[in-house]
Amino acid sequence: MLKAAADCFRENGFHRSSMSKISARAGMSSGHIYHYFARKEDIVAGLVAQEEGELAAVVNAVKDRLAVTDVVSAIVEETSKTAERYLAAGNAGLTMEILAEAARNEEIAKQVARSDEDVRRSFYELFGSDSPEMASRCEIVAALLDGLQARVLRNPKVKDQFDVNILKNVLRGILTPC
Repeated sequence: MLKAAADCFRENGFHRSSMSKISARAGMSSGHIYHYFARKEDIVAGLVAQEEGELAAVVNAVKDRLAVTDVVSAIVEETSKTAERYLAAGNAGLTMEILAEAARNEEIAKQVARSDEDVRRSFYELFGSDSPEMASRCEIVAALLDGLQARVLRNPKVKDQFDVNILKNVLRGILTPC
């Protein structure tokens, strides 16, 4: 259901994606979807939670590497997979659609902000600090990765021009204390 909704939101936008379109895309009745999601906003909440789960998987992969390396190196080692996620046009379109709806819908804005806070907390735990300096470092990394999604939509050839090793060096520079 969430995949069908995500596809509809990407193709039609949030407001033009009716429950009937989503149900047709999912190959099930609207009633079945309403059993799980009372409103489209609840579907968006599910998509936000799904994204948070994907980011939690990155955090867990970093944690798994901590037995053999430091936190910055562990994050850098996960960069290739993370970059693929942010450079996927489908992910970029869906993220922009959710953020656009968050700008108009206070409930969705709160869900997005809560999810963002949870992810930031996970990274603070990895570093063992939520100091203002660490918060700034994490915000800069988030802005950089979010910016990749915007670049995918502005420049569809960005994947061909993208050098993940440069991103790794930049992330290492941002995350390594001076």
